[in-house]
Parts: sequence; C-alpha cells; structure tokens
Amino acid sequence: MTNPHFDHRRVIWKDDYSGTYQPLAYSDQFDRQWQLFLDGTSGFTQHTGVETDDVWIDDRVYDLTGHRGLVTAAATAAERNTGGRQLLDLRFGADYFRGKRCIDIACGAGRWTRAMLALGASVKSLDVSEHGLRSVRRFNADAERLNLFEIAGRADLHGQFDFALAWGICMSTHDPALAFANAAATVRPGGGLYVMVYAPTYHNSPAVLHQREHYHRRLHSDAERLDYVYAIADDRANAINYMDMLNPFYNWVVEEETIHGWFRRCGFVNVVTLNASESEPVAYHVFGTKRGFAPPVYDDGGARVPHVAAYDSATAVPLGGPFAHDGGFAWRAGLPGLIAGADDLDTPRRSRLVLLEDGAPLWLRHTQHCDIRDQGHGLYSHWRENLVFSSSDNSDPNCNGRRYHIVLTR
Repeated sequence: MTNPHFDHRRVIWKDDYSGTYQPLAYSDQFDRQWQLFLDGTSGFTQHTGVETDDVWIDDRVYDLTGHRGLVTAAATAAERNTGGRQLLDLRFGADYFRGKRCIDIACGAGRWTRAMLALGASVKSLDVSEHGLRSVRRFNADAERLNLFEIAGRADLHGQFDFALAWGICMSTHDPALAFANAAATVRPGGGLYVMVYAPTYHNSPAVLHQREHYHRRLHSDAERLDYVYAIADDRANAINYMDMLNPFYNWVVEEETIHGWFRRCGFVNVVTLNASESEPVAYHVFGTKRGFAPPVYDDGGARVPHVAAYDSATAVPLGGPFAHDGGFAWRAGLPGLIAGADDLDTPRRSRLVLLEDGAPLWLRHTQHCDIRDQGHGLYSHWRENLVFSSSDNSDPNCNGRRYHIVLTR
C-alpha cells in the first residue's frame, strides 16, 4: 500500500489529498501498546498517556480544568510527568462536564473517559483496539468497538452528544479531514468538540521520518520493533510515546488554519486553539462549539431570506388576545407555558415556534425586538414567556380581522 510519507514525501496534510490514500485495518495501529500496558511491560505503564488510577486521573482532570484534588487528595504530580503534560491557556470549568453526555472517540486505554466520568459526565467510549476496550471496560460499561469512519453509517450517534473528544486520532488516518467530519457529526447543536492533532514541528522532522521509515520497512516482528522503540527512546520509561509515534501507518501533521477550517466547514463557531501561546507546539489542541442555529441569509438587496421548516398544521393552536402594544409595530402575547422551549440569552435560536397569520406561516423568526418595533412586516420573536410579533402589513392584530395561530416545527 502506498504510504504518503515514505513514497510521496508528503507529511503535512492538505485537504486536497482527500480521497488519495486508502484506509487500512486500524485495529492494528495502537493495539500493541495497550496490550503492553495491560501486561505491565516496562515503558508502557506509569505514564501520562495511559494510566487510569486515581492519582493519574486527578492529573488529567487538572490538565482539563486547572483544579487539583477533584478525584483524590493526590500527592505532588512531579513524579507523574513521564509522557508530558498539556499546557493549555484556556481550560474548562470544573463543572463544565457535569451532567453532559460525552463521547470519547478512539479512547485507547480510557484515561480521558475516566477523567470525564470523574467530572460528572456520562461517557460513551469508542475504539477499534481489543486491548484498549478491555482496559476502558474496567470502569465504563458503555464502550463499543467501532471504527471512526463507521460513524458515518451510525445515525444513532449523530448529533447526540454534548461534548466529543477526538484525541490524537484524526492525523493517524488516511483522510484526517474526513475523520474530523465523522467526529463532528456526533456533536449536537450547541455542543463542543475538542481535538488534539499533531502540529508541523516535531513529527515532520527528518529524524522522525527516518525512524518511522526504518520501523515500517526494515523491521517486521513485534520483538524487533519493540527493541527498536527501546533503543531510540529518550527514556526507557517513555517507550509508549515512541511506539505511539512509530507504529501508525499514517502520521500526518496538520497546520493550525487547516484544523480551524475543518471546524468552520462542519458548522462550528467560537473555534479556539487552547494552547496558542506555545511557539513550537508538538500538537494543536482546538475546541469549537457547534452552531445551534442556521446563520441568517440575506439576498443581494440586503433583505433577510426566511428559513422554512416543516410543521403539522393540524397541531396549530389559536394565539389568544388581546395583544399588548410593545412599541412601534410590535405586539406582545404571553406564552408562559412554552418558556422551556423559548429563545433566551443562552439559546437565542432555540424556539421551534412558527406564527401563522390566516393559516400562512410568517418565517422571519428569532428577530431583534428593536427591528420588530421599527420595521414590522411579520417579524417576530418567541422570547422567554412572550411572543413579540408584528402583522404582515403592520396593522393592529387586535382589530385587523386576521386569525393568528402558533405551531411548533418538527
């Protein structure tokens, strides 16, 4: 099989490469290192990248939140730094994960699964490694053997999670952009996605490329490869990091702007590199929030184009008056029973309410109240316990002879 790094000397991923390279049996890529971890092999335990005991998970919680002692009253972490730590400028709040439904994609031995569980989340763990899943099932029953690229055919996983983590996996595939899109598909509107992807610094260096080519083209047995890992490791205790770098067939590095582009194309906003202060990062840590609503669309004249959605007219209910004048062309109707699904400051496009005027839908929803007052012509907003609206011709809805109903989109 063609290897882009050795055959084409391509190491920095470009989205133009999508569709060029072939998938492979990804279960073989990382399973060996998780097996060695479970076997207690030297260099594959007592490491930040793999351990799941309380003191190590407290360190992972600190990496995510900046808070210590949330899992256990741990001793100083000075002796638990083999493998490196995350140096994030921006961290998650200690309560960010509480009550959230999370997915750990390519979970490995489960360190991040266990960290999110410790922070109060429920977690679904996915991996293709037999030994990785054996490890994670020690503390999480919701663990499934699934290839990242199989997510595309799993509608039951699409848009279901408040937070998705794809740590160190996109760049280890034949198509990192497609891998990212599969991970992004699991996130619900308003949810977050966190990826770690190798940066064009260390992993595309001539020394690493030489080591990887030697490993893949000159060494064939597990014993030969393990001996080589020990031989080149800066510290025998750090052997797992070297196997993690050497063993994957694909080991792309990706530019920061390319990663941000993946987020934008998949409908994420507020995209931020969490370790932006690092001048020579080994990897980029990037987080984004999936847009909770379709962005407004405008025509060439600057007029807003309505977003049409499906609804069942048989479920429409009358909008009871009289309607209170709210200034300008705006009128107000109280809807206290629908406040749970209304727009508010945190969810400004949540409402599924559609206003019908004589049976015809008015589609310019989620509108600023000042625009409703100043412009009218059918603009409206279901905001908290009220519907602030205008008639299509700016007449008084109390006496214009028209019937108003409300209905929820599907």
